Amino acid sequence: MNQHLSSESNVRLDKHAQLAERALRLKKAWLCAIAVMGRPAKITDRDLIVPNYKTWENRRLKSHIRDLEDDFDTVAKIILLDWNRASKGKISDWFAEQFNAWEKCDFGLFDLGRLHEVEKNIGRLCIHRNMDCPPYAQVLLQGLHGAAIRHPEYHLSKDIALLFNLLLDAEAILEEANRQRIPHNSESSQSLVRSVILTCFNLLEAFTSGLAIAWLIENARASDATAKRLQDNSAPLRKRFTEVPALISGHPNLIDGTRPPIEPLFGECKRRRDSFVHCEPGPTPTKWGYVKEEQFHDATMQAARRTVNLTFEAICLVWKALYSKEKPSWLPQRDGNGRFEKINVSLKGETYGH
Repeated sequence: MNQHLSSESNVRLDKHAQLAERALRLKKAWLCAIAVMGRPAKITDRDLIVPNYKTWENRRLKSHIRDLEDDFDTVAKIILLDWNRASKGKISDWFAEQFNAWEKCDFGLFDLGRLHEVEKNIGRLCIHRNMDCPPYAQVLLQGLHGAAIRHPEYHLSKDIALLFNLLLDAEAILEEANRQRIPHNSESSQSLVRSVILTCFNLLEAFTSGLAIAWLIENARASDATAKRLQDNSAPLRKRFTEVPALISGHPNLIDGTRPPIEPLFGECKRRRDSFVHCEPGPTPTKWGYVKEEQFHDATMQAARRTVNLTFEAICLVWKALYSKEKPSWLPQRDGNGRFEKINVSLKGETYGH
C-alpha cells in the first residue's frame, strides 16, 4: 500500500517537473522573441521576470502555459512571414536555447547567427517586407530594442552619408569665413573629401563581394567553376563589378563597363582614389600617364560629390538589372539640398586656421 502511494507521488512530481520546465522554456522563448521584435510599450517590467515555476501548483502552471503559448503565437505572427503554429514546439525551443546563450552573455549584444542560418531554423523574418537583407547579414539582439540586421554595405553607406554631410558643413564654414574675410584654410574639407572618396570605393568593394557571397549561399549547387570565379577577389574591382553581376545573372553583357556611370567611376574617380591609397610624392608620371601627387591634391568638393553620385548610380544600375528594383533599401536618401537624411551629427563650431 505504501509502495503504491509512493509511486503515485513520484508520478505527480514528474508531471509537475515537466510542467514547470515547459513553462520555463516558453517564457524564455517569448522573451527572446520579444527581443527580436522590440519591446512594445504595453509589456511591463513585471512581464519580463522569469518566475520560479517549481513553486507553482499544476493547475496554475497549465493555465499559464496556455497563456504563454498564445503570447508566443502572437509575437511569432509579427516577426515571421509564414508563421505556422504547428511548428510552435520546434521554433519556441530554438528561441529558448538562444535565450540561454544570451543570458550567459549578461544580455549584452548577442549574435543570433547569419540571416540564412536563423531563417533555416525558424522561417523567414518579416524584415523582408521593407528591407533588403543579404543572407550573410548578422542578426543581433540589442537588448529589447528589436533585432539589428548588420552587414558592411549598410554601414559603409551610412559612413558616406555622415562624412558627406560633414563635408557640406565644412564647406559652409569656409564660405562664411570668406564672406567675413576671416583668415582660414581648407585642410579640414580636403581631409573629408579624401575620406568620402575612399569610403565610396570601400562600399563598391563590399557591394561586389556581397553579391557573390549572397548568390553562392542561395545557390549551393552552383558549379565549381562558377563558384571559383565568384570567390576570386584577385581581379581588379572594375572587372569584378561587371563580371559578378554577369555571372550570377547568366547574361554576359548585363552591365556595360565602357559607359557612365562605370567608365568615369573607375576612370577619373578611381585614379584619384588610388592616389590617396598608393600616394607617390613628386612630379613623376605613373606608367598610366598621370601624376599621383596632382590627383592627391585634387581633393575638392566637386570631386567628392561626383564620386558619391557615380557610386550610387553604379550600385543602382546593377541592383535594377539583377532585382528589377530601383535601389537597395540600405542606400541612404538625400534631400533637396543634397544632404543625406537621418544623420544627426553636424559641424556646429567654427574654427579658422592660418
